[in-house]
Amino acid sequence: MNEPPWLSDALENVRGMGARLPHALLVNGPRGWGGEQVVNALALDLMHLESSRDARGVAHPDLRWLQPEDGVIKVDAIRHIVEFLLQTPQAAGRKIAVIEDAERMNLNAANALLKSLEEPPRESFIALYTSAPEQLLPTVRSRCQTIRVQPGGNDEVRDWLQAGGVDLGQAGFWAVEYGGAPFAIALAAEKGQAPLWSSLEKAARAPAAARTTGDALREEDLVDLLERWLRITHWLLRRMGPSGRVPLLDFASEMHNVRRAAVVNTGLNRTMQLQRLLLLWAELWRRAPIPAAPKVVL
Repeated sequence: MNEPPWLSDALENVRGMGARLPHALLVNGPRGWGGEQVVNALALDLMHLESSRDARGVAHPDLRWLQPEDGVIKVDAIRHIVEFLLQTPQAAGRKIAVIEDAERMNLNAANALLKSLEEPPRESFIALYTSAPEQLLPTVRSRCQTIRVQPGGNDEVRDWLQAGGVDLGQAGFWAVEYGGAPFAIALAAEKGQAPLWSSLEKAARAPAAARTTGDALREEDLVDLLERWLRITHWLLRRMGPSGRVPLLDFASEMHNVRRAAVVNTGLNRTMQLQRLLLLWAELWRRAPIPAAPKVVL
């Protein structure tokens, strides 16, 4: 898909840094609005690679791209990044490590990164992307230069999605679970992903259906799935009467607790927690009618 107009300033900024590039750059903005594309452009520019490529899949000796594993960035992964930055560049004359969703570093991982930020090796660069900068250690934030990604307007988003061949009717369901984030909507369309609501509606029919749905969703990233589910739940809460709001609020609170545990507890039985939440969801809707499917008109 073409570069969206709301990213023009941020992309121009990173591509034009040249010799002014700081050792550590923090790109922040709402998830799904293109922050990953900004750090991707920076990495490709530093490695002298074509701007149309996806740096995540590039095998380059001077480039590393780190993403969360099971919703968490662990200390061992950061140690590998630090060791990589200490090595001599092999091809590009400089090295870069990109850390996506940097707010998912646990405390040990963030502390391991600090040393590299405080004593940067020559010709090495770190680019962090986060949608929640307030969750990063203040000492990490203070050692980075920040670029902010601003969301686009409704017309820009609709035109960009339509130009990319995304069905706007189907996109309305994804808009709820992804908080209107256009890159997340476009990716869901590209993968042929069914809206999460279709799974949740099936799970609400009976405990047996909830268990079947849990089996179908067990390969999903639990943190990401819960974030999408929470957005749907909040959408429903805004449209429900007082009688149904309290049980749904209690359920949302329980989802928050499981999400928090999934971020910090690598030993969490994620499949069991997902099944438990789906059974609670089925029980919730056994007591009240299932509402209309959450959808936004784009």
